[in-house]
Amino acid sequence: MSLTTSLLPLKDALRYSRRLRHVGGWLAHARGLTAQEPAERIARLTRALTMLESPASRRRAVDALHRKPGFDDPAPWEAAVRAEPRYAGLLKDKPHLTRSVILKAPGPGGEKGLLLMTFEYNWARLLLGLDAAGRRWIDENYNLVLSTSWSPTDYAVLGLALACTTGDVFVQSCNYGEIEAIEAFHTRLRCLQTLPCDWINPVLYEPKAPSERETDIVMVANWGEFKRHWELFRALRRMPAHLKIVLIGQREPGRSTETIRALARAHGVPQQLEIHESIPIAEVARLQCQAKVSVIMTRREGCCVAAVESLFAGCALAMREDAHVGPLAYINEHTGRRLRPGHVHEDLMALLAKASQITPRQWAVDHLACHLSREKLNQLLKTSAERHGKPWTSDIAQPHWRPHPTLAHEADRERLRPAYDELHRCFPQVFSPDLIETSWK
Repeated sequence: MSLTTSLLPLKDALRYSRRLRHVGGWLAHARGLTAQEPAERIARLTRALTMLESPASRRRAVDALHRKPGFDDPAPWEAAVRAEPRYAGLLKDKPHLTRSVILKAPGPGGEKGLLLMTFEYNWARLLLGLDAAGRRWIDENYNLVLSTSWSPTDYAVLGLALACTTGDVFVQSCNYGEIEAIEAFHTRLRCLQTLPCDWINPVLYEPKAPSERETDIVMVANWGEFKRHWELFRALRRMPAHLKIVLIGQREPGRSTETIRALARAHGVPQQLEIHESIPIAEVARLQCQAKVSVIMTRREGCCVAAVESLFAGCALAMREDAHVGPLAYINEHTGRRLRPGHVHEDLMALLAKASQITPRQWAVDHLACHLSREKLNQLLKTSAERHGKPWTSDIAQPHWRPHPTLAHEADRERLRPAYDELHRCFPQVFSPDLIETSWK
């Protein structure tokens, strides 16, 4: 094993150190309080919010933002978001919304429609792509559901959304543990009691019987370093060589299938790995449906839709017990096993032995299916409308993730197509003419 490979655990420990995050959060908080420019103050204090973990320390940062600059003027929030490197090139080169879906058209009497946008960069595309008049029009005609892609989310863009709206803003967190923090950011934020991975359609999966499953372990994760394939490889080194292991992923900057193969060789993985890169979602589902165990090794990310897809495919799910990843909340005696750091190979072998005896798909159908999430969201929106004296005469359409949001039924697509066309006519710089066809890609 090379020196670089042997240092991976140390690098990992530093990267995910809670103590270092806490120190970084307080430094960002201090720099925010002393910043002279409002946009810099926002950038520093919202950065602190992503690192501080105690409610008391987060409250101090939130109170500072409410004092200055507040949420009445969008200008400093817009300046802060525009300065974020992650959005600059994207907004210039790809300004149109993606992975976004209209779930309800505006109605008579001021009844608002509903626009759901996943990924923080889509929130930025909408809010930065419209002028003041366009933002007012959206605010008057649509409720927004901002579905996060990471935890913690980007509080600067959340602040801009608040500064550009007058009513409730609905947020779908990637982690149940962050809901309290998001709602504490502002009284107009309303969190869904669902995660972005809770919109899987059961009919899209045809699980094989336990006796027919040929794959022992499947891992669906892009080739990014944060997905931590190396820890699975360390565990496989101590597991039987006859196990069938399937890895499914896609390229990340500087990392490809060969990167993963080289990493496996460096760790002395004895099994023959079957690796698939950038395959269609239907093929991913087919491979999941014939696996016994699905493994997620990340320690921090968003909701990891692949984890819940695995449950609907009938895979027993394995995740690190200390992971800050939304679907960890769904691991129980019916669905899988939490992996103990330092005992991953033991826990995976125990789960493989037990996999045929548990019922992950049935639990997912009963608790996480897309129609259940729709009912929860619909009720939240209806209650909000009634509380504010707004009309509510029609319910939202049924979306599902495949792997990103799209309307589940053709009838809803045709019914809502005029709303898509109207947004394109009014705001072509943000809404492409084919968003209804491409939102899931």
